[in-house]
Amino acid sequence: MSKKEEIYQDNFIRKLMKDVELEEPSDQFTNKVMDGVMQDWLAKPIEISKPVSKSQWIWMSGLIFILGLILLGTDVRTLISQVDNTFLAQVDVLFLQPLHQILFRVAQSLIQLPILVYIIAVSLGVLVVFDWFAKRSFQYR
Repeated sequence: MSKKEEIYQDNFIRKLMKDVELEEPSDQFTNKVMDGVMQDWLAKPIEISKPVSKSQWIWMSGLIFILGLILLGTDVRTLISQVDNTFLAQVDVLFLQPLHQILFRVAQSLIQLPILVYIIAVSLGVLVVFDWFAKRSFQYR
């Protein structure tokens, strides 16, 4: 549609609407609409799922960390390879062996970091914990 056609159509619609009078809704209009909305809400209530809280994130990450340490420390792959089961052998080849290699490389790279990195990380952790305790004990007014 060209620009002229849009302008003519807009002017035509404006002329049509100029003659139309607005009607006032009845006094019960709002009540009827809200009753309809409430009936619809009661028929199909909205379910809101709660987001994962901080404590749940901490527990989940701690569990994953502990599972990683167990996998690194006990070498679960050796235990599974001793069992004659095809499913466990496939789990070892497809899942445990790559995961073990990744965790082993991460551990090796963390061991090679200079001691100053660990000192800074521990210091930042202590500051975060101190800040958290300070905010809890000294309430700002």
